[in-house]
Amino acid sequence: MKWLSLYPGEHIYSGLIRYRIRMGQGVMSDKRFFAHNHLPYHWFRSQVPLNHLMRETLDSIAPDPDKQFALRLNHTPFAPWLLSLPDGMAPQELKEANHRPNTEENPFQVDRRWKYCPSCMQMQKAKWGVSYWRAAHQLPGALVCDEHGTPLHSHDALRYLNFTLPDKWEGTSTPVPMVDAWQVSWQPFIYAIARRLQCQPTWGVELRDSIYEVLKLSKPLRRGDRTVANALFAQMRSELGEACLAGLFTAYARQFTRPTNVLWITLSPFGQSKGLRHPLYWLAIVFWLKEQLPALKDEYENGVTTTL
Repeated sequence: MKWLSLYPGEHIYSGLIRYRIRMGQGVMSDKRFFAHNHLPYHWFRSQVPLNHLMRETLDSIAPDPDKQFALRLNHTPFAPWLLSLPDGMAPQELKEANHRPNTEENPFQVDRRWKYCPSCMQMQKAKWGVSYWRAAHQLPGALVCDEHGTPLHSHDALRYLNFTLPDKWEGTSTPVPMVDAWQVSWQPFIYAIARRLQCQPTWGVELRDSIYEVLKLSKPLRRGDRTVANALFAQMRSELGEACLAGLFTAYARQFTRPTNVLWITLSPFGQSKGLRHPLYWLAIVFWLKEQLPALKDEYENGVTTTL
């Protein structure tokens, strides 16, 4: 797909939509479009940068591994996944979560619809004559534009993208609601974390290690650390608040009798926590400890994560 081009910060799927329009392939059926361009047929989800469908898409668009990594890093909401980078793995090697697209999302309560900023949309049309979906607006928990500080807009039909650009939703979309205090603090937090990881992909390892240091936990955790981890999670749960956990994780939103111990499942190498952790687990812990972690000291001294 040598004619595919992307605007700054544009989501890769947004670029495919514009490519289809520009190449006059809108008259094709969806399945025919994918087959014609040697792409895997799939519905465009906003927050799954590591499923096999994204990997196959990037394989078709950019065979060179370095270009693939640059696309994934700068044109999908991939950056927070670098918090989950396995020990000893280079960031460029993290290509797939080995989950089906639906199971990659199911435990999480954050809004997964495609979102856009009306101010960005108008600016894009004025500058380039077309609107596009920004990858940053699809970060988990993002509800406000990082550039304009205005609420992002969405629509129930935007659970999957269906080959439309933001301007097609003008007049029918509505602002995404932000009702809890933790969501206000989450906005600059999630953008700052993503920007830092985009600039320094290995920084997630440093940030992750500092969690163990601050909590005075051994790495890796031992089974005998479970009692200490349980006590720490009780503190985390109290300080974050039930509204925050319910806004992040389905188990808390649905008030399961025995919801996930987020701290243990994230930090321990045992049981159901084996394998690649979704970044939302790490993000919840970092959000809890954000003012104590040495790796975040510069951001807080500079006010990056406290104001939009």
